[in-house]
Amino acid sequence: MAADALKLEKWEDAFQHPVASVRGMEKQLRVALQEKKEGLRALVGESYRDLLKTAERIIEMNDSIQRVESHLSQASKQCNYGSLQKKAANAVTMKENEDNKDRKNRVTAAELAVLSNCPVAISRTLTRDKSPLIAAKLYILARLLRRSVSEKIQSPFILSLERQLSNLRVTILRDLEHELCRLDADSNKILQCLAAYSLITSSSASDTFMYFQSLRLNAVVSLLRQDTVSAETILEAIRLVNENLRLSTQLFPRRLSDTLTTLKIKPLFQEPAINDILELNMAVHGRWISETIRKYTPWLKTDDLSNDSCKAEISSKLGTTLRAIFDGLEKAVKVVNKVESLVQIRHDILAASRGVMGRTSNLNSEDLNQSLTKIREIVNTRIREVLNGDIAAIGVLGSELSTLITGDGTARKKEPVSWSTMLSSFENAKGGRNLKAMVRAVNHSDKSGLRAIRLKHAKWVANITDNYTHIKKMNEEKDWDPDNDDDDDDIDAPESLKDMNNKDAQSLLSTYSEGLLEGYRLLETNLSSLVNEMRQPGEAAESPQPIENACIALRFITVIRNTSPQHQNNSIIDLSWFGKDILTELHDFLAKGVAKKALRGFGKDLSKRKWASDVSFDSLWEGSPKLPIQPSPLVFKFLRALVQSMNEVGIDVWSRDAADTIKRNVAKTIWEELEASLTSAEKQTNGVSGLGIETKEVTENDEPKEAETKDESKENDAKGEKVTNAESPPTNPLKREQVLQTYFDATYLDNAFRTSRGREVGGEDKKESATVISWEFVERTGDKVSIGTDERERMSRSAEDFWRRTSLLFGVLDI
Repeated sequence: MAADALKLEKWEDAFQHPVASVRGMEKQLRVALQEKKEGLRALVGESYRDLLKTAERIIEMNDSIQRVESHLSQASKQCNYGSLQKKAANAVTMKENEDNKDRKNRVTAAELAVLSNCPVAISRTLTRDKSPLIAAKLYILARLLRRSVSEKIQSPFILSLERQLSNLRVTILRDLEHELCRLDADSNKILQCLAAYSLITSSSASDTFMYFQSLRLNAVVSLLRQDTVSAETILEAIRLVNENLRLSTQLFPRRLSDTLTTLKIKPLFQEPAINDILELNMAVHGRWISETIRKYTPWLKTDDLSNDSCKAEISSKLGTTLRAIFDGLEKAVKVVNKVESLVQIRHDILAASRGVMGRTSNLNSEDLNQSLTKIREIVNTRIREVLNGDIAAIGVLGSELSTLITGDGTARKKEPVSWSTMLSSFENAKGGRNLKAMVRAVNHSDKSGLRAIRLKHAKWVANITDNYTHIKKMNEEKDWDPDNDDDDDDIDAPESLKDMNNKDAQSLLSTYSEGLLEGYRLLETNLSSLVNEMRQPGEAAESPQPIENACIALRFITVIRNTSPQHQNNSIIDLSWFGKDILTELHDFLAKGVAKKALRGFGKDLSKRKWASDVSFDSLWEGSPKLPIQPSPLVFKFLRALVQSMNEVGIDVWSRDAADTIKRNVAKTIWEELEASLTSAEKQTNGVSGLGIETKEVTENDEPKEAETKDESKENDAKGEKVTNAESPPTNPLKREQVLQTYFDATYLDNAFRTSRGREVGGEDKKESATVISWEFVERTGDKVSIGTDERERMSRSAEDFWRRTSLLFGVLDI
C-alpha cells in the first residue's frame, strides 16, 4: 500500500518506497496541488495580475493623498494675511523706486544695448541664409539707434559700432548682388533682395529696376570677358538672359511696386521677425526705446516705374547683351575643331535661345529679331571651316604619294608578291594575327610604302563619314522640347527647331559634298601631273623604278575608289569618275613595261622556228587525222615568263581593266612577231634571205609599226618574186604540221588573252578591237596552207579545253 505523501516530512523519504508507490505518491501530490490552486483562485480572483494591479493602485492613491496634504499645508502657510500684505507693500515700493529713477538713462542704455547687438544679429541673419530683407531692416534699425545714441553720448565704442555697421552695409549689398545674379533664384527671393536694396540705399522703384538690369548685364558681360570662353559659358550667359527676361516680365513694374508699398504700411519696429531675435532681447529693451524709432516707417517712391519704360530699358540692355554673346560665341567656337561638338553646341544654344525669342517677341530690338539667325550663322560658318579643313587634309595624301614616287625607292621593303612557303609556316597563335598581317601585306603591298598612306586615308575617310553623320543627325533632332511646354506657355518662337535644322543641314551637306568633290578633283589633277612626269622620255627603258611607281599610283587610285566615304552603306559622293583617264594611261604604261621581257624572249625563240621542217613533238597529236592537242613549249615558256613578270609587280594591281590592257597589247605584239616570222620564212625559202625582215625585239621606247613592216614585206616580196621567176618556180615555205601547231598555239593564246568583254560576249569568232591571233593567222596562211573547217573546230575545242585545264597555272591572266 502506498504511503501518504502529505505526511512525509522530507522528499528523501518518498524514494525509500518502491517505484510503484512513488508514482502513486506523485499522483496524490498533483491532485492535492490542483485542489489548493482552485481554492486560492476562489479566494483572490481569477488572475494574480488583477490582484497586483489593485495593490499598486492603492499604493499610488496613498502617495497622492500625502502630496496633496503637503501642498495644502504649504499653501495655507504662504497665503495668510500677513504675507500678502507684506508682498503688496513691497510691490508699491518697487514701483515708486522705478518711477523715481532717471528715465533718460534707461532709454540710452536700452538703445545702446540693442545697438551693440545689432551687428551680431545682422551677421547671424546673413549666415543662416534668412531673408535678406530682415538683415536690411536690422541695418536700418541699427542706423536709427546709432544716430539717436550718438546725439546723447560720445564714445570710442560708438565709433567702433559705426565702422562695423559700414562694413555690414557693404556685406549686405554684396550678398544681395550675389543673390540677384544667381541663375536659380526664386522670384520671391528676388523681390526681397530688391526691397532690401531699395531700403538700404533709399532707392525708388525705377532706380531699383535699373540696378537689377545693370547687375544682370554686368554678370553676362563678366562671363564673356574671361580669357577662355567656352560653349558652357555661352549657355550660362544665355540662361542668365532668359532668367532675367522671365523675372523682368513677372516682377516689373507691378510686383516690385507692391513689395515696396508693403514696407510703408506699418512701422519697422513692429516687424515680428525683429522682435523675435534673441540677440536684441526686445522683451526687455523694447519699451525703453524712444518713440520716434519705434514708430519709424520707411518712405520709398513706388510710382515712378511704368510698363513702357521697363520695355525700353529691357530692349536696350538686351541688345548690348546679345552683341556680347555673339562675340563670345565666335571666340568659343573658334577653338572647337570637331563637327560633333559644334553640332551639339549649336543645338544647345538654339534650344537655350528659344526663351529669348519667345518671351521678348513684343520688344523692338534688331539684335533680338536676328538672334537665332546670327547664332546659326556663327556656328554654321565654323562648321564649314572645320569641314573645309578636314577636306583639305586629302591633299596631304597626294603630297606623301608624290614624295614616295619621286624618292629613290631604296627605303621600300620587298614583300612576297604571291603565296610562298613562308606564308604557310606561321603558327596559329594569337588568332592568326601574324598570318593576317602577312596576307594583308601581300594583298595591299603595304611594305611598298603605301601602308602609312592607306591608314591615313582610312582615318580621313572615317573622319569624313563621322562629320557627315553628325550633320545628317541634325535632320533627326526633335523639335522644341515638349516637356517644357507647360512651363513655357508664353514662348512662341518664330520658327521651329526642326525647320532650322533641315535648312542648315541641307546647306551644310550641299557645301560638304561640293567641297569633297573639289578636293578629289584637285587630288586627281595632282595625280595626273605625277603620272605625266612618270612617263617622261628620259626614263631608262630597263629600270624597274617607273613600273614600281606606276604600281604605287594604281594602288593609290584603287584605295581611293574602293574606300569612298559612306553613310549607312550609301556613298556620300560618287567616285566612279576618279582617275579613269589616269587608270587608262597607267594600265597601258604598266602593260608595256611588264610584258617587255617576256615578249623579247618570245621574239627570240620565234625567230629560231623552222617553218619548213617537221614538228618535233607531233607524236603527241591525237585523232584522225592527227591534230595537236597542246601548245608548243614556246607558248608555255612565254606565258610562264609573262605571268611571272606580272606577279613580280604584285597581283593586287591586276584588275580586270589592267589585265585586259596587257592582254590586248601582248596579243597585238605577238601577232606582229608571228607575221614577221612568217614573212622571214617565206623570203628565206625563196632564196632572198638577205633581204628578209629580221625578228623585231620590242623595247620600251620602240613601238611596233605594223604599217612599215607590211610595206617592207611587199617591197621584198616584189624583189624576191623577180629573182624566183628568173631562177626556179616558187616552193611552199610553210610545213602543214608547223601551220597546224601554230594555229593551235594561236587559238590557245586567244583563250589566254581573251578580255572580260570577250568572255561576256562569248563569241568564238567575234573580232574585238584587239587582234585575234588565230583569225589573223588563218587569213595570213590561207593561200599557202589550207585548214579545213572541221580541223579548225577540233583544234579550237581542244585549245579551249586545254586552257580550261591549265588556266590555274596562269591565274593572273584569267582575271
